[in-house]
Amino acid sequence: MGRNNVFRVAKTEYVKWIRNPKMIILLVMLIFAYDYVILELIEAADKMGEKLQVFEGFIGISNSQLLLMILPIVFVGLMGDFPRVDGNAMFYIHRVGKGNWLLGQVLFAAMAAGTYLVALLGFSCFMLLDRYYTGNLWSEITTKYYLFAPNDTMSMVANLTTGRLYNNLPPWNAALHICGLMFLFLLFISMLLLTAFVCKMRIGGIVFTVGLLCLGNVLAYMENNIRWLFPTAHAILEIHFDEIYKKPIMDMRFSYIYYLVLILVCVMVSYIAIDHYDFSRIQEMEE
Repeated sequence: MGRNNVFRVAKTEYVKWIRNPKMIILLVMLIFAYDYVILELIEAADKMGEKLQVFEGFIGISNSQLLLMILPIVFVGLMGDFPRVDGNAMFYIHRVGKGNWLLGQVLFAAMAAGTYLVALLGFSCFMLLDRYYTGNLWSEITTKYYLFAPNDTMSMVANLTTGRLYNNLPPWNAALHICGLMFLFLLFISMLLLTAFVCKMRIGGIVFTVGLLCLGNVLAYMENNIRWLFPTAHAILEIHFDEIYKKPIMDMRFSYIYYLVLILVCVMVSYIAIDHYDFSRIQEMEE
């Protein structure tokens, strides 16, 4: 019965989320990603007469310093009112139980993070239609464009996916790790918001989360170890590898463990704090 309540809460919240008019923000972000990254790759492919590897658009987006700031901020925008509660929350939570409600919110957050990633991955692959191949080898566009057009200094193609990544991992492996790390990164963001809510600091939690993301993004590309204290750096696959030598400078297993520990801590704190949350005082009304 408890498990059914958890799934019921997650399903209800997911349906509300997917129908929220704020989802237009996701569409705007995808259009921006197309103009900023994918269109550049397509134009470079046309110049060279080559095809792109199917995941190179997605990998390029995940390696763009600007988009790495935008992607999590957009997710915060979509999840800013997470968890959504209204005047009936007291009765609903009493019926399903506080613990089941909390676990349902965690499951919903995982579903939302997965949907966000699938939308980004699916869109980036679809927009390369008729211009891609599925083999597990990097394209000439990624590895040789700087030789083909050495004077094309305005293009970002040569800098989207650098030798730090393509010399260490094939594209299928890179895409898999990016999905895994980004999923945990987004889930951690949701858990921060959930923890802030049950600790009665929703607004402060949003401000703290955005500040953490911005600071982490600034530090991510600085060649020092301080960046690994922040969650953003662990989501950027290419900086796990040395800039010159074919070797890792940060074990990816540590990044996975880092996120899992932080997520577990947030869930445990939320589970303890929710016992002291008085849902009968909720004045906020949501649709």
